[in-house]
Amino acid sequence: MGMIPHTLEAITVDWLAQVIEAPVQSIEIVDEHHGTTGRGLLKVTYAQDQADYPRQLFIKLPPQDPQQRQFVTSTGMGKREAMFYRTLAKEVNVRVPRCYFADTDEAGEHYIMLLEDLQQSGCSFRNASSAYSLAYIESVLEGFATLHAPYLQSRRFENDLSWLAPPMQHAMGAVLVKRAFEHYQDDMPAIFSEAAELFLSHTDRIYQLWNEGPVTLVHGDVHDGNLFMDQAQAGFLDWALICKTSGMRDLANFMVGSMRPEDREAHQRTLIERYRERMIELGASVPSLEVLWQQYQWHAFYTWVAATTTVAMGSEWQPINYTMKTLERVHRALENIGTLASLRAAL
Repeated sequence: MGMIPHTLEAITVDWLAQVIEAPVQSIEIVDEHHGTTGRGLLKVTYAQDQADYPRQLFIKLPPQDPQQRQFVTSTGMGKREAMFYRTLAKEVNVRVPRCYFADTDEAGEHYIMLLEDLQQSGCSFRNASSAYSLAYIESVLEGFATLHAPYLQSRRFENDLSWLAPPMQHAMGAVLVKRAFEHYQDDMPAIFSEAAELFLSHTDRIYQLWNEGPVTLVHGDVHDGNLFMDQAQAGFLDWALICKTSGMRDLANFMVGSMRPEDREAHQRTLIERYRERMIELGASVPSLEVLWQQYQWHAFYTWVAATTTVAMGSEWQPINYTMKTLERVHRALENIGTLASLRAAL
């Protein structure tokens, strides 16, 4: 397909017409912004009017900021997401944005994804804050089971899915946790300092614990900002942290980070049990509830690491107020489910 456009402005009518195989007549940049990655909206008109042609495309590209671009390249985030849309998006049985084209270079320095504009499709966002309910929570967990079951202990991880790796361990993780600790420890509850000291003292071993047990395909970054609803069906956005690990990575990340604490405390064991039952119904051989609970405890700590590293970046990745509220929920969850005690015992 030739060179990958590096910016929205570099996308031409001819290039777009070729990759989406449609009679593109003109394009117009409607919106553009840069955070963890580059994003934009492209309005498209055609020489022939057909219902299957997208009127707007949501574009994902590398960020323009050199430091952020280097971070995305070194972590492989853009490459992984492009690979997901190229190889897996059409086969997973969960709702994801329709992909019209995706490509990446080998290094992951340059990538592009042309995706469905979900707003035009009538989908809703930030549902945990705007339309929260236990039915919404259960729809997300149904999505987890549907995603995880076909890939549990799959031999494909040694074949066509060999590009999928365990959860990313990047040196910047410890750097950012230390930065957050130094800047915010005086304003945080005691568990924040305890968690930071535990992570910084045992980083490698904690990553090893996260990789224990049967592995499956996981989204890796499920929080309210990476979810949408298409009518009553939960959909999953932003697959940059897709990996192979315990399915409890997704459950813990979502339940600890997005559920109301009182609902999580009242229903978390039942929800995990329902998830396990649904996995079995879908033909997966799942560990016992006791093992799943321990993995839930451990992967809840990943949610703390993710929130803390995001806080360390101010509002560059997520609005700081949003992330601080998430961190409050996570601290309460770590205490409620005994995460630090469980990790210390395993360490």
